[in-house]
Amino acid sequence: QQEIPVLALVGYTNAGKSTLLNVLTNAEVFTADQLFATLDPTTRKVVITKPETHERRSILLTDTVGFIHELPPALMDAFRATLEEVVEADAMIHVVDLSHPAWESHIASVLEILEEMPEIPEKSLIAFNKVDKVDSETWARVQQDYPEAVFISATQRFGLETLKMRSLQLIDEPVKAIAVPQNSY
Repeated sequence: QQEIPVLALVGYTNAGKSTLLNVLTNAEVFTADQLFATLDPTTRKVVITKPETHERRSILLTDTVGFIHELPPALMDAFRATLEEVVEADAMIHVVDLSHPAWESHIASVLEILEEMPEIPEKSLIAFNKVDKVDSETWARVQQDYPEAVFISATQRFGLETLKMRSLQLIDEPVKAIAVPQNSY
């Protein structure tokens, strides 16, 4: 029995996670420009063909609820419960709406919430979405500041092949071991 790797799509609300899932998997997950349009995690299979070898690989993509800054405490536990899929994933793709004026604080908010979780995948990739709506100055700065990132537009289908190939690389790369000093016990 072959185990299929799972990638969790995480990001701030309205970053385009559900749209990306729909485009990559031909799914019909509800999308809307509103808070909590996605409340239930949705998982779909995507088959990626490597261009050089024509090898076909399957991965599962899980769309998660959108993160939000300063969520009221009464909703925080329910919100965290919906992120269970992240803990069980092999890796994460952090989707960021680069066209939003507060995209940097959105990244910080998502990372802050992930750090509070008991366990998250060690491997992750950042995907800047909606690059078709960004000025050239922002585009150049982000490419310089995040050289390992992938730049996409889910609605325009730009950069999706690169995202697929980088997703396979992410899954296949070994987890980096943390060196423990010899006299630490």
